[in-house]
Amino acid sequence: MTTLIEQLIAKMGLREEPNVMEKTTELVRLLELRSTNVPLQINEYGKIVLCVDLASCLLGIGFDKEQALKLSGLRKSHYLNNKRMFEKLLDLNKLVTVNDICVQLSLNEVSRKAEELMTLFRGLVSTENTDIDTDHPQYAAMAVFHACRLLKKKVSKPKLMPFSNLRPTQWQQLEQQWERMIAKHYKESKVVSPPGLDGKLKASQQESLPSDSKKSLKPDVEDYEKWKSRMLAMAQAKLRELEAANNPIEPIEA
Repeated sequence: MTTLIEQLIAKMGLREEPNVMEKTTELVRLLELRSTNVPLQINEYGKIVLCVDLASCLLGIGFDKEQALKLSGLRKSHYLNNKRMFEKLLDLNKLVTVNDICVQLSLNEVSRKAEELMTLFRGLVSTENTDIDTDHPQYAAMAVFHACRLLKKKVSKPKLMPFSNLRPTQWQQLEQQWERMIAKHYKESKVVSPPGLDGKLKASQQESLPSDSKKSLKPDVEDYEKWKSRMLAMAQAKLRELEAANNPIEPIEA
């Protein structure tokens, strides 16, 4: 058994990957224990290849899935059905993420863009009264697909669709929904601040200033009549001072 596992791992191009052999062997043994009462309609090659597939997924290692399918000797639908069964038996049926898909398909360069699309999608869903489970793998797969489109990165739809657990017609419907979402909302999501927001912010900042500060922003304007009276009073006082200086009062002799 160990020799066959080593041979298949080598044929899948994973000989140099650390821990693949150990993890695959562990999964094969665990599968044998848990499938005692579950008749597996699969040959030995297929069972080991699927365990290598699952081990690689757990370790975040990408590999050639077409090669794995050939080595398993299974039809694609049979391969995928058995993989889901193995995941349940081994308690590995965790939800696939954007990062998981990108790693397995060697699409690491689109991971950030795909996460942006997922964030946009979750934000839109949160504003609506819906029961959509945004963690479903169909959305992660769709985010990666459209991220590749936006970045003009080629991706094989047949390789991507199995991650979504959707039938072709369901995939097509979801693809069209996301196309409309991206066309309507994605560019808007890149705007830092909507038009007019700066003015509103400035206004709110002035409203938050203390009353004394707000007064200092606007200079006091004196009423014209008051100013005129004040100027006349000052002029008359100055005139009296000049007259007193020119005509000093002489002292009275005793």
